[in-house]
Amino acid sequence: MEAKKRHYYCIEGKDPANPAQLKYIRRDIECDDAFDGELVMLSFPISLMKEISSVLSHFQLRDDPEYFYSECKEVVSVPEKHVNEKGEGKLTFQSYFHKFPESVENFFDDAIIVVLLHPQPTKDSKGNFDYNMIGYIHANHIDFKSPDGELHKGYYYNVLRLSERTVNGKPIYRRKRIFTTMFSILLDLVTLYDIHFVYASMGRENQAINDALKMNSERHGKFFETFPMRNNTQVNLLFDNSSASKKLVDISNNKEALHQYYLKIDESRNRFVFNQMHSEENFLSMVKRILGSSAGSRIYMIPDANGNVDAAGFFVNWSDYLHLKLQNPTGVFKVVDSLKITDKLLYPILLVGDKAKVSQLVKGAAYKYRKEHGTQLTVLNAPEGDPYYDMKKSIITDPFVYFVIYDRPETYAAMKEHSKDAQGNIRIFIDTPML
Repeated sequence: MEAKKRHYYCIEGKDPANPAQLKYIRRDIECDDAFDGELVMLSFPISLMKEISSVLSHFQLRDDPEYFYSECKEVVSVPEKHVNEKGEGKLTFQSYFHKFPESVENFFDDAIIVVLLHPQPTKDSKGNFDYNMIGYIHANHIDFKSPDGELHKGYYYNVLRLSERTVNGKPIYRRKRIFTTMFSILLDLVTLYDIHFVYASMGRENQAINDALKMNSERHGKFFETFPMRNNTQVNLLFDNSSASKKLVDISNNKEALHQYYLKIDESRNRFVFNQMHSEENFLSMVKRILGSSAGSRIYMIPDANGNVDAAGFFVNWSDYLHLKLQNPTGVFKVVDSLKITDKLLYPILLVGDKAKVSQLVKGAAYKYRKEHGTQLTVLNAPEGDPYYDMKKSIITDPFVYFVIYDRPETYAAMKEHSKDAQGNIRIFIDTPML
């Protein structure tokens, strides 16, 4: 099938010379979707979310911000299916953000948002076209260092969602290969902003997604690779430890302890591929953003005999931002769903310290959050080579995959080699506050 010619508008922000106008460029792209209608496709910095009415009106679209946010919430809450093309897999869930855009912008304040909008023949009272939102994505800016100390720009993709809207019971957007068009935009942004490395989670290994990645990567002169990951979900009532909780010290606002904590993070992760915590400034920026938007998120340590940081972790209270709903759960997930405990989730990241102390730390925090916040589940992701791989194990487990796209194979090969642990595991940085 011959590729379609489409275009999207890359919006940089308000025009400094005329703040009433947008500064943007039109970008032509080749697409392989099977959708016959016209699409309005936009990319814009997340900071423009609060001025979205001016963006929409510029493109003659319904400029009601609340309608736009409701469309965002609907598409973002589309089930994320950790299943392959054969339907194999245990976990499919929906993410419901409490507020939009506030809940998402606190995770990544410098993200580029990409939306695909399908204009409708009807118009609002101002003469602007109604629309359906088809797709929503974040391209989050990251920067990291290669083994030679060079600083690189990259993207971390998340919240990749497609609408499941139906008409007369039939999906009108699914199975139209629109996912490939979304990736055409993402990879054009990579070219536009001179980005050479991106990574993201794609759920369970899926041949259709692999094919789309391969086709789009080759078209844009890129390479891609996948890495296995394991999601572990601990039921706090069975996992936590009350005596361990008494050893926890809150260091969220302790500058000296945070400095000690950062040094341990850097020591344990400075060889990781895509390590975004290569500077204390980056670390503190993330801390400020999450703690400032989530009253329940805290940093806890277990002190050594001298009161210094022995083990520590950043405990992100996802319950302050969103809740999850399992869809058609199977196996042990059916039991979890029947308990109605998935609304409140704890997500520990950036764990440091020896295995025994980190085990105490996480179990103590799980108890504390269950008692003080009603948090019933703790989510622990574990790649191969994770020093806490065994400690994180749970009977509720789900395999999924990260993918990497790159166009500097020599640099990427050097980063992978530099990241290897004693057993030869390649270590990809995954300690972001949101998957």
